[in-house]
Amino acid sequence: MHEQDATPDVGDARDKRPPSLGLGRIIIALFWLLGAWIFVTAIVDLFHGQGKPWGPQIVALLAGVDYLVAATALTHNGKRMRQVGWVTIGLSIAVPIILWVASLGLDELNVARSAWTGMGADFYYLPLLVSLIGVVWMWRSNPRRIVSLAEQVERSSSPWKGH
Repeated sequence: MHEQDATPDVGDARDKRPPSLGLGRIIIALFWLLGAWIFVTAIVDLFHGQGKPWGPQIVALLAGVDYLVAATALTHNGKRMRQVGWVTIGLSIAVPIILWVASLGLDELNVARSAWTGMGADFYYLPLLVSLIGVVWMWRSNPRRIVSLAEQVERSSSPWKGH
Protein backbone atom coordinates (compact mmCIF):
# COMPACT_ATOMS: atom_id res chain seq x y z
CA MET A 1 0.00 0.00 0.00
CA HIS A 2 1.08 3.48 -0.74
CA GLU A 3 1.06 6.00 2.04
CA GLN A 4 -0.94 9.08 1.06
CA ASP A 5 0.02 12.53 2.20
CA ALA A 6 -2.83 14.30 4.01
CA THR A 7 -1.80 17.69 2.67
CA PRO A 8 -2.30 18.33 -1.02
CA ASP A 9 0.58 19.58 -3.11
CA VAL A 10 -0.18 23.23 -3.59
CA GLY A 11 2.81 23.92 -5.77
CA ASP A 12 2.86 27.60 -6.59
CA ALA A 13 0.16 28.98 -4.27
CA ARG A 14 0.98 32.64 -4.64
CA ASP A 15 -1.57 35.35 -5.12
CA LYS A 16 -1.11 36.48 -8.71
CA ARG A 17 -3.44 39.45 -8.52
CA PRO A 18 -1.78 42.81 -9.01
CA PRO A 19 -1.61 45.12 -5.99
CA SER A 20 -4.15 47.87 -5.63
CA LEU A 21 -2.55 51.03 -6.97
CA GLY A 22 -5.48 53.34 -7.48
CA LEU A 23 -7.55 55.89 -5.68
CA GLY A 24 -7.86 53.72 -2.56
CA ARG A 25 -4.14 53.92 -1.88
CA ILE A 26 -4.22 57.71 -2.23
CA ILE A 27 -7.11 57.96 0.24
CA ILE A 28 -5.36 55.65 2.71
CA ALA A 29 -2.18 57.73 2.39
CA LEU A 30 -4.20 60.90 3.01
CA PHE A 31 -5.58 59.44 6.24
CA TRP A 32 -2.12 58.30 7.41
CA LEU A 33 -0.48 61.64 6.62
CA LEU A 34 -3.29 63.69 8.13
CA GLY A 35 -3.42 61.46 11.22
CA ALA A 36 0.33 61.75 11.77
CA TRP A 37 0.23 65.53 11.26
CA ILE A 38 -2.65 65.99 13.71
CA PHE A 39 -1.16 63.59 16.28
CA VAL A 40 2.35 65.08 16.21
CA THR A 41 0.95 68.62 16.39
CA ALA A 42 -1.15 67.63 19.41
CA ILE A 43 1.84 66.02 21.16
CA VAL A 44 4.01 69.11 20.55
CA ASP A 45 1.24 71.43 21.75
CA LEU A 46 0.67 69.25 24.82
CA PHE A 47 4.29 69.64 25.93
CA HIS A 48 4.68 73.30 24.97
CA GLY A 49 1.31 74.55 26.21
CA GLN A 50 2.04 74.32 29.92
CA GLY A 51 -0.19 77.20 31.01
CA LYS A 52 -3.16 76.21 28.86
CA PRO A 53 -6.10 74.06 29.96
CA TRP A 54 -5.64 70.34 29.39
CA GLY A 55 -9.13 69.60 28.06
CA PRO A 56 -8.77 71.09 24.57
CA GLN A 57 -5.28 69.62 24.26
CA ILE A 58 -6.57 66.14 25.10
CA VAL A 59 -9.35 66.61 22.53
CA ALA A 60 -6.68 67.53 19.96
CA LEU A 61 -4.73 64.39 20.86
CA LEU A 62 -7.87 62.24 20.57
CA ALA A 63 -8.49 63.69 17.12
CA GLY A 64 -5.05 62.51 16.03
CA VAL A 65 -5.66 59.05 17.47
CA ASP A 66 -9.03 58.93 15.71
CA TYR A 67 -7.49 59.64 12.31
CA LEU A 68 -4.71 57.09 12.86
CA VAL A 69 -7.25 54.41 13.84
CA ALA A 70 -9.31 55.32 10.75
CA ALA A 71 -6.17 54.99 8.62
CA THR A 72 -5.50 51.57 10.14
CA ALA A 73 -9.09 50.49 9.46
CA LEU A 74 -8.93 51.66 5.85
CA THR A 75 -5.60 49.91 5.36
CA HIS A 76 -6.76 46.60 6.83
CA ASN A 77 -10.24 46.61 5.22
CA GLY A 78 -11.55 43.47 6.93
CA LYS A 79 -15.17 43.15 8.09
CA ARG A 80 -14.53 44.29 11.67
CA MET A 81 -12.04 46.93 10.63
CA ARG A 82 -14.59 48.37 8.20
CA GLN A 83 -16.92 48.78 11.18
CA VAL A 84 -14.13 50.50 13.10
CA GLY A 85 -13.53 52.68 10.03
CA TRP A 86 -17.19 53.71 9.85
CA VAL A 87 -17.18 54.65 13.55
CA THR A 88 -13.91 56.60 13.45
CA ILE A 89 -14.73 58.44 10.24
CA GLY A 90 -18.22 59.17 11.57
CA LEU A 91 -16.65 60.60 14.73
CA SER A 92 -14.27 62.73 12.67
CA ILE A 93 -17.30 64.32 11.01
CA ALA A 94 -19.71 64.49 13.97
CA VAL A 95 -17.34 65.74 16.68
CA PRO A 96 -16.19 68.87 14.78
CA ILE A 97 -19.82 69.82 14.16
CA ILE A 98 -20.72 69.25 17.82
CA LEU A 99 -17.68 71.20 19.04
CA TRP A 100 -18.36 74.01 16.58
CA VAL A 101 -21.90 74.39 17.93
CA ALA A 102 -20.63 74.15 21.53
CA SER A 103 -17.90 76.73 20.89
CA LEU A 104 -20.43 79.36 19.84
CA GLY A 105 -20.82 80.14 23.53
CA LEU A 106 -17.50 78.85 24.89
CA ASP A 107 -14.34 80.37 23.50
CA GLU A 108 -12.27 78.08 25.76
CA LEU A 109 -12.89 75.17 23.38
CA ASN A 110 -10.79 76.83 20.69
CA VAL A 111 -7.69 77.33 22.87
CA ALA A 112 -5.68 74.42 21.43
CA ARG A 113 -4.94 73.68 17.79
CA SER A 114 -7.20 70.79 16.90
CA ALA A 115 -8.63 69.02 13.90
CA TRP A 116 -11.96 69.01 15.68
CA THR A 117 -12.33 72.63 16.79
CA GLY A 118 -13.35 75.37 14.40
CA MET A 119 -14.38 72.71 11.86
CA GLY A 120 -10.68 71.94 11.35
CA ALA A 121 -9.64 75.51 10.47
CA ASP A 122 -6.26 75.02 12.18
CA PHE A 123 -5.50 72.34 9.58
CA TYR A 124 -6.95 74.22 6.59
CA TYR A 125 -10.26 72.32 6.87
CA LEU A 126 -8.50 69.20 5.56
CA PRO A 127 -9.72 66.94 8.41
CA LEU A 128 -13.36 67.49 7.50
CA LEU A 129 -12.68 67.23 3.76
CA VAL A 130 -10.63 64.03 4.08
CA SER A 131 -13.29 62.53 6.37
CA LEU A 132 -16.02 63.24 3.81
CA ILE A 133 -13.84 61.64 1.13
CA GLY A 134 -13.39 58.68 3.50
CA VAL A 135 -17.15 58.24 3.88
CA VAL A 136 -17.61 58.21 0.12
CA TRP A 137 -14.76 55.72 -0.26
CA MET A 138 -16.11 53.43 2.47
CA TRP A 139 -19.50 53.39 0.76
CA ARG A 140 -18.03 52.92 -2.72
CA SER A 141 -15.66 50.12 -1.70
CA ASN A 142 -18.22 48.21 0.39
CA PRO A 143 -17.89 44.52 -0.62
CA ARG A 144 -21.60 43.88 -0.08
CA ARG A 145 -22.53 46.73 -2.42
CA ILE A 146 -20.08 45.53 -5.05
CA VAL A 147 -21.44 41.96 -4.89
CA SER A 148 -25.01 43.27 -5.05
CA LEU A 149 -24.20 45.29 -8.17
CA ALA A 150 -22.49 42.29 -9.76
CA GLU A 151 -25.52 40.10 -9.03
CA GLN A 152 -27.83 42.69 -10.59
CA VAL A 153 -25.72 42.75 -13.74
CA GLU A 154 -25.67 38.95 -13.79
CA ARG A 155 -29.47 38.73 -13.38
CA SER A 156 -30.13 41.30 -16.07
CA SER A 157 -27.88 39.47 -18.54
CA SER A 158 -29.09 35.94 -17.69
CA PRO A 159 -31.94 35.85 -20.29
CA TRP A 160 -29.34 36.30 -23.01
CA LYS A 161 -27.39 33.29 -21.78
CA GLY A 162 -30.35 30.98 -22.35
CA HIS A 163 -30.71 31.79 -26.08
